[in-house]
Amino acid sequence: MSQTDLLVARQASRRPLAASRRPSSQIAILSCMDARLNVFAIFGLAEGDAHVIRNAGGCVTDDAIRSIALSQRVGGTREVVLLHHEDCAAVADPEADLRRCLGRLKSTFLLPHTDAIRGFLYEAGGALRETHPEE
Repeated sequence: MSQTDLLVARQASRRPLAASRRPSSQIAILSCMDARLNVFAIFGLAEGDAHVIRNAGGCVTDDAIRSIALSQRVGGTREVVLLHHEDCAAVADPEADLRRCLGRLKSTFLLPHTDAIRGFLYEAGGALRETHPEE
Protein backbone atom coordinates (compact mmCIF):
# COMPACT_ATOMS: atom_id res chain seq x y z
CA MET A 1 0.00 0.00 0.00
CA SER A 2 1.41 3.43 -0.93
CA GLN A 3 1.64 6.37 1.46
CA THR A 4 -1.14 8.09 -0.51
CA ASP A 5 -3.35 5.02 -0.06
CA LEU A 6 -2.69 5.19 3.69
CA LEU A 7 -3.64 8.89 3.76
CA VAL A 8 -6.90 8.23 1.98
CA ALA A 9 -7.67 5.22 4.18
CA ARG A 10 -7.25 7.22 7.38
CA GLN A 11 -9.24 10.24 6.24
CA ALA A 12 -10.52 11.65 9.51
CA SER A 13 -13.64 13.37 8.27
CA ARG A 14 -16.03 12.59 5.49
CA ARG A 15 -18.28 15.58 5.89
CA PRO A 16 -19.25 18.03 3.19
CA LEU A 17 -17.53 21.37 2.77
CA ALA A 18 -18.86 24.23 4.89
CA ALA A 19 -21.47 26.38 3.18
CA SER A 20 -19.33 29.54 3.24
CA ARG A 21 -15.95 29.81 1.55
CA ARG A 22 -15.30 33.03 3.47
CA PRO A 23 -13.03 32.52 6.47
CA SER A 24 -14.71 33.54 9.72
CA SER A 25 -11.67 35.50 10.95
CA GLN A 26 -11.27 37.41 7.66
CA ILE A 27 -7.55 36.51 7.79
CA ALA A 28 -5.30 35.05 5.11
CA ILE A 29 -2.05 33.46 6.32
CA LEU A 30 0.97 32.97 4.08
CA SER A 31 3.29 30.40 5.62
CA CYS A 32 6.26 28.23 4.79
CA MET A 33 5.30 24.74 3.64
CA ASP A 34 7.64 23.11 6.19
CA ALA A 35 5.81 20.04 7.53
CA ARG A 36 6.85 20.96 11.09
CA LEU A 37 4.64 24.06 11.01
CA ASN A 38 1.08 23.30 12.04
CA VAL A 39 -0.40 26.69 11.20
CA PHE A 40 -3.80 25.77 12.64
CA ALA A 41 -2.27 24.73 15.98
CA ILE A 42 0.14 27.69 16.16
CA PHE A 43 -2.72 30.20 15.88
CA GLY A 44 -5.45 28.09 17.50
CA LEU A 45 -7.50 27.93 14.32
CA ALA A 46 -10.32 25.60 13.39
CA GLU A 47 -11.52 24.63 9.93
CA GLY A 48 -13.08 27.62 8.21
CA ASP A 49 -11.27 30.21 10.33
CA ALA A 50 -8.64 31.40 7.81
CA HIS A 51 -7.29 30.97 4.32
CA VAL A 52 -3.87 29.33 4.64
CA ILE A 53 -1.51 29.70 1.67
CA ARG A 54 1.79 27.83 1.79
CA ASN A 55 4.94 27.78 -0.31
CA ALA A 56 8.67 27.24 0.14
CA GLY A 57 9.87 29.79 2.69
CA GLY A 58 6.49 31.52 2.95
CA CYS A 59 7.82 33.87 0.29
CA VAL A 60 5.76 36.67 -1.23
CA THR A 61 5.92 35.49 -4.82
CA ASP A 62 3.71 36.66 -7.69
CA ASP A 63 1.64 33.51 -7.20
CA ALA A 64 1.25 34.16 -3.46
CA ILE A 65 0.10 37.74 -4.17
CA ARG A 66 -2.50 36.42 -6.64
CA SER A 67 -3.74 33.95 -4.02
CA ILE A 68 -4.01 36.65 -1.35
CA ALA A 69 -5.76 38.98 -3.82
CA LEU A 70 -8.31 36.26 -4.55
CA SER A 71 -8.68 35.63 -0.82
CA GLN A 72 -9.49 39.30 -0.31
CA ARG A 73 -11.73 39.82 -3.34
CA VAL A 74 -13.70 36.56 -3.22
CA GLY A 75 -13.09 35.31 0.30
CA GLY A 76 -13.63 38.60 2.08
CA THR A 77 -10.36 38.58 4.00
CA ARG A 78 -9.11 41.92 5.29
CA GLU A 79 -5.97 40.99 7.24
CA VAL A 80 -2.83 39.13 6.17
CA VAL A 81 -0.36 37.30 8.39
CA LEU A 82 3.04 36.18 7.10
CA LEU A 83 4.62 33.31 9.02
CA HIS A 84 8.30 32.49 8.61
CA HIS A 85 10.33 30.28 10.92
CA GLU A 86 13.83 29.66 12.20
CA ASP A 87 15.78 26.74 10.74
CA CYS A 88 14.15 27.13 7.33
CA ALA A 89 15.75 25.05 4.56
CA ALA A 90 14.60 27.48 1.85
CA VAL A 91 15.73 30.79 3.44
CA ALA A 92 19.17 31.56 4.89
CA ASP A 93 18.06 34.58 6.97
CA PRO A 94 14.36 34.16 7.79
CA GLU A 95 13.96 37.45 9.67
CA ALA A 96 15.55 39.53 6.90
CA ASP A 97 13.47 37.69 4.31
CA LEU A 98 10.31 38.28 6.36
CA ARG A 99 11.06 42.02 6.46
CA ARG A 100 11.55 42.06 2.70
CA CYS A 101 8.36 40.05 2.12
CA LEU A 102 6.34 42.38 4.36
CA GLY A 103 7.59 45.38 2.40
CA ARG A 104 6.74 43.79 -0.92
CA LEU A 105 3.24 42.82 0.19
CA LYS A 106 2.48 46.22 1.72
CA SER A 107 3.59 48.01 -1.45
CA THR A 108 1.74 45.94 -4.06
CA PHE A 109 -1.09 47.60 -5.93
CA LEU A 110 -2.77 44.22 -6.55
CA LEU A 111 -4.28 43.90 -3.08
CA PRO A 112 -7.38 45.90 -2.16
CA HIS A 113 -6.46 45.78 1.56
CA THR A 114 -2.86 46.42 2.68
CA ASP A 115 -3.44 48.27 5.96
CA ALA A 116 -3.47 45.14 8.19
CA ILE A 117 -0.46 43.06 7.12
CA ARG A 118 1.72 41.65 9.90
CA GLY A 119 4.64 39.25 9.99
CA PHE A 120 5.79 36.77 12.59
CA LEU A 121 8.89 34.62 13.00
CA TYR A 122 8.19 31.25 14.64
CA GLU A 123 11.17 30.54 16.87
CA ALA A 124 12.64 27.06 17.39
CA GLY A 125 11.33 27.06 20.99
CA GLY A 126 7.76 27.69 19.83
CA ALA A 127 7.42 31.43 20.47
CA LEU A 128 6.15 33.93 17.89
CA ARG A 129 8.13 37.15 17.41
CA GLU A 130 6.54 39.97 15.43
CA THR A 131 8.75 41.44 12.74
CA HIS A 132 8.21 44.74 10.94
CA PRO A 133 8.98 45.63 7.31
CA GLU A 134 12.13 47.37 6.21
CA GLU A 135 11.65 51.11 6.35
